Amino acid sequence: DMTAVEPLLPFRISGEYSTFGGDAQVNYTVDVFDDGATVSIVIASGAHGTHVAGITAACFPDEPDRNGVAPGAQILSVKIGDTRLSTMETGTSFVRGAIAAIKYKCDLVNLSYGEAAEFDNAGHSVKVLTDLAKKHGITFVASAGNNGPCLSTVGCPGGTSTGMISVGAYVSPEMMEAQYGMLEKTSGQNYTWSSAGPSTDGSLGVDISAPGGAITSVPTWTLKSNQLMNGTSMSSPNACGCIALILSGLKDTGVAYSPSSVRRAVINSASCQRSVERFVHGHGLIQVEPAFDWLCRYRDAMEKNLWFEVVASVPRRPNQRGIYLRDGCESLSQPVRAQVSVTPRYPREHEDYNESQLSLDLRLTLVATENWVQVCSHLALANYCRSFQVSVDTRGLEPGSHYAEVQAFDSTDVSRGPLFRVPVSVLVPHTFEPGESPVYKDTMVFKSGAPQRRFIRVPAAATYCDIVISNSSKAGARYSLHGIQLEPSSRYSTHELYKGLTFSSGDEVREFQFAVLGGAMLELTCAKWWAVCATGELSISLHFHSLQLVSPVSCLHSNDGFEKLLVRNGLDTCHLQPQCSATHVVSVYTPSERKTILPLGERDREPDHLGAVYYELQLTYKFTISGSGGKSYEVSPQFRLLSTMLYESDYHAQLWMLYDANKRYIKSGDAFAERYSCKLERGEYTLKLQIRHHSAQRLEVLKDLPLSLLIKLPSAVNLDVYESQLSLLQSRNKFSPRIIAPGVTVPLFLACPNMEKLPGMVKPNSILTGHLSLSKPWSPVGTKAAEAVDRQPFTIGVHHLTGSSSKSSSSPPTTASSTANATTTAAAASTTATSQSSSSSESTQESAESDGAASDKAAEKYQEALRDFNISWMAKSGDVTQYAELARAYPDHLPLFTAYLTGVCSAMEKEGFSGAKAVITTANKIISMVDVKEMAGVCYRKKDTRCNAAAIKSVMEKQRTALQDALIKKGTALCSLNSGAVAQAPSGDPPSPTAGEFLAQLADDDDASSSLPCSEEEVKEQLDEVMSQLETWFDIWDAKVLPLTTQYFAQKQ
Repeated sequence: DMTAVEPLLPFRISGEYSTFGGDAQVNYTVDVFDDGATVSIVIASGAHGTHVAGITAACFPDEPDRNGVAPGAQILSVKIGDTRLSTMETGTSFVRGAIAAIKYKCDLVNLSYGEAAEFDNAGHSVKVLTDLAKKHGITFVASAGNNGPCLSTVGCPGGTSTGMISVGAYVSPEMMEAQYGMLEKTSGQNYTWSSAGPSTDGSLGVDISAPGGAITSVPTWTLKSNQLMNGTSMSSPNACGCIALILSGLKDTGVAYSPSSVRRAVINSASCQRSVERFVHGHGLIQVEPAFDWLCRYRDAMEKNLWFEVVASVPRRPNQRGIYLRDGCESLSQPVRAQVSVTPRYPREHEDYNESQLSLDLRLTLVATENWVQVCSHLALANYCRSFQVSVDTRGLEPGSHYAEVQAFDSTDVSRGPLFRVPVSVLVPHTFEPGESPVYKDTMVFKSGAPQRRFIRVPAAATYCDIVISNSSKAGARYSLHGIQLEPSSRYSTHELYKGLTFSSGDEVREFQFAVLGGAMLELTCAKWWAVCATGELSISLHFHSLQLVSPVSCLHSNDGFEKLLVRNGLDTCHLQPQCSATHVVSVYTPSERKTILPLGERDREPDHLGAVYYELQLTYKFTISGSGGKSYEVSPQFRLLSTMLYESDYHAQLWMLYDANKRYIKSGDAFAERYSCKLERGEYTLKLQIRHHSAQRLEVLKDLPLSLLIKLPSAVNLDVYESQLSLLQSRNKFSPRIIAPGVTVPLFLACPNMEKLPGMVKPNSILTGHLSLSKPWSPVGTKAAEAVDRQPFTIGVHHLTGSSSKSSSSPPTTASSTANATTTAAAASTTATSQSSSSSESTQESAESDGAASDKAAEKYQEALRDFNISWMAKSGDVTQYAELARAYPDHLPLFTAYLTGVCSAMEKEGFSGAKAVITTANKIISMVDVKEMAGVCYRKKDTRCNAAAIKSVMEKQRTALQDALIKKGTALCSLNSGAVAQAPSGDPPSPTAGEFLAQLADDDDASSSLPCSEEEVKEQLDEVMSQLETWFDIWDAKVLPLTTQYFAQKQ
């Protein structure tokens, strides 16, 4: 109830705020948009932002010890964490934040946010943020990420984007004592979890480091005056505060600067700690006074406002920001030649833009920092792109990580340091020789702050690995074990292993398994926790195993009934224990409503001199959750075309909001679908999606964007695995776990799940998703077996449900509402059956149309609909008493006989010879109705130029299916007679009472009844004829024909 609160003006105008009192103690502000139509009440989503601001600029005049790094700095607070998304940043918030930074003429921006990205230095959000530095003169500082200790774990945008200053997290001995109360202190080092470069496109990734822990202010609702937090979220505002001091001094002394000159000054003046890796530490710790002195000393340098765009290309890796030799795309057995181009870029908004370009004339000296890198010595650079070559010779390098730079100095004054740098990163792996056992063993000795990295070329056939780690030292310690395999266009977390290891004493052992990517390089890094002072020693053993699918199949179709897989062991002896289970059902929906694409309001429009107008597309989806009443189901909405990309996405933003049937808000989500699942009960729901872009045409192509609704099944659906196709057909001899030798290939037969037992939410045309694993679940001694680690995605396409009859009642509906439903069903069935109608029905319709008798036409359509409904109903219920009457009325209606054939097949075993006779007689009728020559001419024609070719082919395909089905069922009946499973009877044996009347109708048809077999020889002759016809028109090894083929050849033997 806010009726009693004091009115507030918008915070951006007045700076006013108020507090929700009592136990809440939450400060809030208001803002007004859309000419008063929208009022926003703003609160902090968490304590993170206040803490970050306190590090940079907390100001306590009476308690200066509590001040931030730059207590005189003025703060513009921009909330980018969306409360609906659990404080997740969004593309919309970045655009609005950039607009505010430009509008209010900010000097500095700090960003203590970031995510893993699929590719570097790309995407709309990245461009918006880097343009602040490159076009608008705002120095941009960002956190490198907290995902170490492995290499190439820097986050986006800080560690992956050009123009920003990326900051790692450093802890000094003084911090260890003051903040963490440690009695024993190590030397200064980066925190264990501080992300490391290089980025996947070759840039160093971490530019500098700064203190990554702080005790400072937090919001009042925490009921704390301060709090200790650590992370690169803390090191970034520390560096930002340091740069604020530098800029304050430059403004005070009248020294001109630019974001590019500030970045060069900070990097060139940083204090490099030799004991810390360059990939983790960057160029060193930020130094305020040296950086300020550097900017003052070189205030008139001609490159002061200049950005250098460096692009390096090596074989199969073009257009990178550095040279990064990692995964074997480049041969390490001979020198690698890289082509490097450098282009000078001036901000167009610079007041002396043209004059600066004309006067640019740099004489550069190029220097390689390591002797395994070769480069030309000089380069003349004017206002155009220049290229030079770099040779990297890795042949003498030991396995491990290696870093070098090509540095470009102004030959007239080398004292101001490199004007630009070309990073060169090389990872040399341990490789297995041909025939060598796929086992890697090593000992890691740990000193303070130095992680132990091992790089291993995983055997190409490997799919998973056993790892054993033992503590060789007497003392206990805490370690972080981190493994990474990089895959193109994938986040580093795609193939990642992370384990926290704690040893309390010597001789302890830790064992576990993890999945590996065959052929890719594995980095396995173990780091002693930063706060542990004692030395340590670990012994490590990796044993690689191989259980490969020879022909990987990711989708099983329900109408196939099974899928054959071949599994090959390409390495050492290993356990094969296949398991396959479906855990989710996926339903796909298209938009039910599409709003006109319109430009957004003033809040989302950049200042006039930028000229960008943003548009939005709003889509609405409606779906129903079916299932048991009172139960809730875990649901995850996904838009696969846009998912997993935030910073790197070309689209500005995406946001969905979910509502129930009463328009009650339930949940929101954006790019990372796995983070925004929710529990939904049975009912109807509406999902609204907003997508933003500066091009209306780009939004137009998404107007039919499908929604994939991922619903977790109440319990997993396990697929049976058999060792042969015959075992699968007989439902016996399921596959048993076994040990397979190297080089052995084993067939597996996955049976499609029983569709009748699937939950009601599984509808036709939906997809079941789950995992297939081949290895034995890992179970260390004394522990419960976990899931197998080599799980790979598997899907099942549900094309039909065989259990529909079991879910129907046994008698026709009689109520008014049921009749209405039946009429609808009949009309729908009529649409399908029209193309299968006989020529006499079609001629009757044509005659009625030519006479213009609309009423007769309507009556005829009604009779056809009623006919088709009766057929479909009797097929479900099993009541065939009306078939004889229908046969007399529609003697040439193919769907009638195909439906009857399906019904009598199930009665064949119960009714003995008369059942088999009914099947054979009905099948003969169907075979005689199909014009095989016309069918072949249409179905097997490569190209049909007739205007109605599609309609003709549709009719013929249905006749082809009917022919195949009739031949299979006739052959199966003949096999039953031939095997003695059904006793033969004399020709005068009375027909089945349930089928008798209909068979009497068929008896009038010579083609249908004259060829009934009366002896064993005739049975065999007709069976051979059936197989001959099947082989002529169909593939007898097709999944649908295969059971008959198997029976036929078994009897032949």
